[in-house]
This record gives sequence, structure tokens and C-alpha cells, in this order.
Amino acid sequence: MQTPTVKRPVERDRWLPREGNQYFIILGDGNIRPLRWHSTPFDFDAWRFGNCFRSQKAAEQARNALKEVLLHFHTAYPS
Repeated sequence: MQTPTVKRPVERDRWLPREGNQYFIILGDGNIRPLRWHSTPFDFDAWRFGNCFRSQKAAEQARNALKEVLLHFHTAYPS
């Protein structure tokens, strides 16, 4: 199966929280957690990976899309 081409936002065009700002991440179990930005390696890793959202609603929308991708992956590429 061919991987679809996805237009990614340029890093400079993505929202980057400022010190002390709240942001939301998607955990491995699909839960969403609010965190405070403190410029830690964890904060920057989450941001670089694309798992750093300005609102809970945006994180929920991303989680729902990711779930669809993961379920499709397991159907298209069975172990």
C-alpha cells in the first residue's frame, strides 16, 4: 500500500507555547492531559512530534484522527 502524501506545516508556522502556557498532549492510552510549558526536553519532544495542542478540542480532534489511522494500519498491514 502506498503511503499518502501529507502536507506538513512548517515548524515555524506551528503554535509553540510560551513559558508557563498550558498545552495538551495525547497519552498512549488516548487520554488527553493538560501540561504547563517549561521548555523541558519533554516539552520540545512533544512539540517536535506534533503532540502539542493549544486546546483540548484540538487534541481530541487529533486523537480521533490518529485512532482512525492506527485502526486502518492494522487492517492494511496485519501482523
